[in-house]
This record gives sequence, structure tokens and C-alpha cells, in this order.
Amino acid sequence: MFKNPIKKIKIFVAAMALCVAAQFTGCAGIMLPGGRAPELPANAQSFKTHGADSSSLTFIDVNGRTYASFGKLNGKLRNSSLQDCLGYVDNDKNDRIYSLNEEPFGNYLISKNASGIAGQTVIWRDFATYGEDIFTPEYIVSKDDVEWGRSGCYPEMKEFRIQIDLDADDVKEISMQYKVNGQDCGSAGVRNAVGGLKNPDGKLPMKRGEKLTLSISELSLYGKFDRDKLFDAECMFSVESVNGKNQELEYVYMGKVKLGDEEKLTLTGNAEDGYKLKKQV
Repeated sequence: MFKNPIKKIKIFVAAMALCVAAQFTGCAGIMLPGGRAPELPANAQSFKTHGADSSSLTFIDVNGRTYASFGKLNGKLRNSSLQDCLGYVDNDKNDRIYSLNEEPFGNYLISKNASGIAGQTVIWRDFATYGEDIFTPEYIVSKDDVEWGRSGCYPEMKEFRIQIDLDADDVKEISMQYKVNGQDCGSAGVRNAVGGLKNPDGKLPMKRGEKLTLSISELSLYGKFDRDKLFDAECMFSVESVNGKNQELEYVYMGKVKLGDEEKLTLTGNAEDGYKLKKQV
């Protein structure tokens, strides 16, 4: 770590972000200010729970997906984690079911009592993920239920990472556009975000020697490709220097990778002479 690291802001744009949220259209807006839980929407519907002859789990069908009771809370659930109120459970308007801010795939929902009276909080997991190891917010843990078998959790979203060692001067921002299996899937970037008196004109460069990370995340692949299989990655890069000029780099990364892999590159050059990116040997 540097003693006085330049603050950097990681930029991530993925086409799936809005698509996943669209599964729950017709609901109230995201969390209200003051830490209050989202309100019940005007057109709220009741979702009926049901059982299965071969299982001790409780099931519920929400917006075309079947969820089953899963795990337990690890600590206290904050209202700030509740994204949208989707409706209520078994005709009880106080037993409300919510999507979660920390879980963009809609694989988990939570139902809890909204009246302020202590009651049971139920975690619901999409039963289509049975037997899979999926991204899970840290406040949800498995109880090792026999019914869920080897269905697991991991607390950090998987990524294919490209680490860029900065052996260059005058760099304000590095951006990456990427394709997966030939399809445009998003962009990523990192830039100097220092402001105020330390950087009044926004021209303070990132420091030579820094290690920067750009990534293709699980979120950008969701619903398009199998996250556990190899995929063809094509990554194009550009650099914005502190003088405001933008240079598209000749180097294009192409490789067959999987989430969890990492590639290391080095950026050289400066604003006057231009920049080059190369793969580390």
C-alpha cells in the first residue's frame, strides 16, 4: 500500500444491471430516506406459500420464479438492504416480501413483518439454483439444510480480472470495453477521483507504480452465458491523460478465460509520446 494513495473510483457498466431489476416492475421505488423499509405498492398482490409432498421446505411463487425457504440471517437485517416491496405473503399485508439491494440477480428475497412487531424473517432462494454455488449477501448464511443438498453460497461476486501495472505518466483514466463470446457486454474503468483543493482542475495523474484492476464481472454475464464455463473475452482499452486527450490503444486482449482468472498487463508512455499496453511475460 502507498502511504498517501491517490483515491481512485472504479467504474462499472453492465447491460444486465437494469435487466435484472426489470423482473420486478410494477413495485414501489427503492428504499425511502431515513432508513425506512419500502412501502407496499398500490397494486400489491398476495403471494401464496405452498409445500411439496417430497420436501419439508416451504415454497412461494413470485413473478414467475419459484423460491424455497433457505438458511438464516447472519446478524441483523437493515432496512437499507430492502430494495423493492414486491407484495405480501398469504393475504397478510404486514408480512411483506422484498428484493435486496445487495443481490442484483433476484436469486434471494426476504419476507418480514412490517408492523414493527417482532416476527419471523424468512429468506427465500430461487429453487432453480438448487445444487449451485451462487453469489449471496454476507448477511445470509446456509443452515446446512439437508433439503438444499450441496447448494452453497459465496460472498463476493466472481470476476475475470485484468491487472494493469502503471509504468506511465500523466494518466487520469483507463477504460475498457469488452465483449464476451462476440457480444458487447459492458465496460469498466478506473480514474483519479481526487478533487477539492488537492486537485482543483482535475488534472492530478495517477501515480506511476500503482496496480489498477479492470474486470468482467459475473453480473455482466448473468442470463447470457454459463458463469462456470470458459468464455471468449475480447477487451479494448483507452487512456485519458490529464490534458484531456483520449487515446485508443492498439493492444487488444483476446483469450479464453473463466470467472476467477486474472491477466496482468503493463501500461507505459506519457501524454506527449502516447501510451502502449503489453502483456506481462
